[in-house]
Amino acid sequence: MEIKQPQDFFLSEAHAFCLFMLDNQEMADAHGHDFDELVIVRSGSGFHIINDQVELVYAGDFFFVSANDTHYYESTNNLSLINLLVHKERHFSFINNIDVLLDVIRENARASAREFLSLKGSELEKIVALTAEVTARRDDHFDAVYFSATEAAILEILSLLCRSFTRKGEKNRNGESSGQRMLNYVRQNYSRHINWDNLCEECGMAKRTMFRFFKEMTGTTPEKFQQICCLLKAQELLRTTDRPIKEVALFCGFINASRLTDVYKKRFSRTPSQERHLSFSITES
Repeated sequence: MEIKQPQDFFLSEAHAFCLFMLDNQEMADAHGHDFDELVIVRSGSGFHIINDQVELVYAGDFFFVSANDTHYYESTNNLSLINLLVHKERHFSFINNIDVLLDVIRENARASAREFLSLKGSELEKIVALTAEVTARRDDHFDAVYFSATEAAILEILSLLCRSFTRKGEKNRNGESSGQRMLNYVRQNYSRHINWDNLCEECGMAKRTMFRFFKEMTGTTPEKFQQICCLLKAQELLRTTDRPIKEVALFCGFINASRLTDVYKKRFSRTPSQERHLSFSITES
């Protein structure tokens, strides 16, 4: 497994950070790195697999990848990211106690804690503008003026993310767009039968518009996208638990183990049993 090194990203040994935008993130092999990484989804969608746990991500989502984590992306569609890398062994010139903010984000941005909370459009636009401001600076000497300006922008980005957590637990979801409501519903109900007509009515979206939305956002149809969600969740359970394959199949919305095996082999070119054997072999080695 590749371990990405700081010298490939950080502009100088004086930099405790590296901030950049990455367009059209493609699927890649699992990797780790010797620095922490804060990722904000600017546009598009995909599945983020971290330590074999899968989560759908799309515009406005953000998550934290620690230096000891392994992660990669799957089934991406025009996925564009903002990446903030933080070198744990270096110090910021002007920001004190930045670890406090990073710890808040690390704890609250975990999939189990996020409650599918995404940034508002205005917040995301502000973060994109701040990122562009930092990346536009290419001062050769990286003096105090450079670090004061860039670190001020980074502090504002982190503050925006931390403030978004104050919305956790809100009952009013009126701030969500119809597309966000639909994707969040699929995230929470991927293993169940979804009545797409009823979901369109509930989200205030015409069925034709729904198909166009899914095509633009995920690159596929609603039904196919739901199946991808089910398969990737099955892969997670096969890799991280010892549940019987029949139980995994039922939990992930398949009628039986045979059906799971058929569609699993078509997508991953190996059976669920082979997946489990491969994962256990890697763990034992």
